[in-house]
Amino acid sequence: MSALVLLLLAPLFTGSVKWLKARLTHRVGPTPLLEYKNYLKLLGKAWIRPEVGTPVFLLGPALALVGALAAASFLPLLPGPRFSGDLFLALYLLNLGRFFQMLAALDTGSAFGAQGSYREGLVTVLAEPGTLLALAAAGLLGGGFSLSSLPVLTPGNALVLLLVLASLAVALLAEGARMPVDDPTTHLELTMIHEAQLLDHSGPLLALYEAAAGVKMLFYVGLMALLLPGAPLWTFFLLAVAWVLALAYLETYGVKLRYLRLPDFLSYNTLFGVLAILGAIWRL
Repeated sequence: MSALVLLLLAPLFTGSVKWLKARLTHRVGPTPLLEYKNYLKLLGKAWIRPEVGTPVFLLGPALALVGALAAASFLPLLPGPRFSGDLFLALYLLNLGRFFQMLAALDTGSAFGAQGSYREGLVTVLAEPGTLLALAAAGLLGGGFSLSSLPVLTPGNALVLLLVLASLAVALLAEGARMPVDDPTTHLELTMIHEAQLLDHSGPLLALYEAAAGVKMLFYVGLMALLLPGAPLWTFFLLAVAWVLALAYLETYGVKLRYLRLPDFLSYNTLFGVLAILGAIWRL
């Protein structure tokens, strides 16, 4: 059920960010609901497969979305599957989709696709350890490595969980290919990371990628909502609105970091994760 909610809200989430960015630059901008129409338009178009392409080219978009939805199904926002260790399985399901996305970009033989895959792989290597450590710290405080047993922010565990929330915020920017890690609106191939991998995909394949990107960002919003007080579903909705505001302001008034500066920025994610796990061990 949680996966279905995230899939339905993903176009509204990304569409709201685009609308608010337009308003911040004194433009009318498209309605936030336009993303639903764009998805339907892409699904109705034909797709093109490169002559050198293999079935991996088709599997990449499908598995990117399937991995994101499978991970989202473990979020205890609504009834769904629960078991010990689903916290780590959910993260690796997300990265399974990313892995096949990188393979699909390489499969086309495109220089820009290969460049984007290399850079995406570097972002993953730099961002994943800190996220895992941060969630492990939350699991230690909650007494189990299940998403349904994560602790809620209280004065007693505030220091550790604030570090976990900071790590998840950096992971959302990296996983969602948002500023300052990547610019989702760039048209300069040499600066692209995520978008460079999608240049050869069109029609329904591109729609699958767009949906997967939105679900991934909402998945991290859902993780943060589980750590905050209140009903998880309502906290998720409020936090999603807050992230729409944050992303719109960040991408309107912020700048994209140079590629060689990304390790410096993503190292904060590792730092937050290490400090969080040390804090959790100290409390235990």
